[in-house]
Amino acid sequence: MIATWPNWLTPMLVTDTPTLPHAVVGQVWLHLGWSVVLACIGASLVGRWTPAPAGKLDGRQWGVALILALWTWVPGPYSPAYWLGLAFQAPSIASVLLCDALLRARFFSTRSGMPLVTDTHRATLGFAAVGLLAGWALLLDTFALLPLQLYAWGFSSVAVVVLLAVALLPWLVVHTSEPVRNLRLWIAPIAVLVFTATRLPSGNVWDAVLDPWLWLALHVYVGRALWQRLRR
Repeated sequence: MIATWPNWLTPMLVTDTPTLPHAVVGQVWLHLGWSVVLACIGASLVGRWTPAPAGKLDGRQWGVALILALWTWVPGPYSPAYWLGLAFQAPSIASVLLCDALLRARFFSTRSGMPLVTDTHRATLGFAAVGLLAGWALLLDTFALLPLQLYAWGFSSVAVVVLLAVALLPWLVVHTSEPVRNLRLWIAPIAVLVFTATRLPSGNVWDAVLDPWLWLALHVYVGRALWQRLRR
């Protein structure tokens, strides 16, 4: 099928010679990615069980976050990154950026007394819906229920260009100032750009913008947003 495309486009569609990340870079990303994700989960759980007083930084949240982050860098099988890497490989770039944004939002909210949860932004909800549908499409591709190899297409250069164009859609359909103020809308394009420079985490652009845990989280996010709109 690729042979029918123009000659200048054929190299961009090739998927059988992927560019993989360097082994050392991949190992560093494994520990760095899981340290940020686990720190975010730990701080969120402690903050939910024992919320901090408004305007004060909760030392328990950040103590747990710091311990989990440092524990992830322990070498060998004593690190949770070792077992998480065996079970789930490395987290996606988008997941790490999202967890980093949530950590910083929690830090500034506890310092300033501002609420952590804000109203759902329509562009953010649109991104979540696109990720949700992409995850279902990749799941169908896993069982060979699609007429094309969608995951394998993620190794091509065209896939990077297409996903970057989709990530920049809010700058075209939303007012210019809104995406700039909403840092969550920067996660997808930054993830694609970081992938372009490093090929992390696996050389496939789908693994840079989506992973199974992020996909499950998108179900919860979209479901809660739809429920809130129905209640209104």
